[in-house]
Amino acid sequence: MVARLIVAVLITAGAIALGFISYAFFTSRSDFSRFTLTEGRGIFADDPTDLTSETAPQVGFLAPDFTLEDLTGQKVRLSEFRGKPVFLNFWATWCPPCRKELPQLQAFHERYGEKITLVGVNWGESATTVKEFLERFSVQYLNLIDERGTAFVLYRLTGIPESFFIDPEGYIRGVWIGPLTTEEIVKGFARLGLLKESE
Repeated sequence: MVARLIVAVLITAGAIALGFISYAFFTSRSDFSRFTLTEGRGIFADDPTDLTSETAPQVGFLAPDFTLEDLTGQKVRLSEFRGKPVFLNFWATWCPPCRKELPQLQAFHERYGEKITLVGVNWGESATTVKEFLERFSVQYLNLIDERGTAFVLYRLTGIPESFFIDPEGYIRGVWIGPLTTEEIVKGFARLGLLKESE
């Protein structure tokens, strides 16, 4: 009886501690409260005057820069793509919503790849695993390997998939948690004036 009571107390204490940690994490993201009250799964900075020159992984700030290797071992830096909009997507092979999203991302790349750079960042897996997986799905857009979770931590991700709409100057103009369709990506860039839906 005493042992059960001790276990129950420990579980309750753990749940309360986890609640406090989660609350502290989510409230530290200044875009989170706006996110939950606006788009449901996405938030956008439509007005360019709302942008700030500070760097942070949230809407209205310059996108934090990072360097990761692609599937061939070549180092790629995010800031290399300045001058063109970027769709930055964090994912993993074991994530069911990510798998569902992959064909949508490939379709977007095939249609708009000349206008918008699509960059996938795989979290926590080896280049061999990712390459074999992407070949099965005929994915051709650029994918980077974040085996140690460096970019994942830098962008303060709460889960995957999570995507960032980045403008040509490097500002994060939109953040979306969860899978997207091709049409939702197009609408996101269109509302920012970075793409025409009719194109």
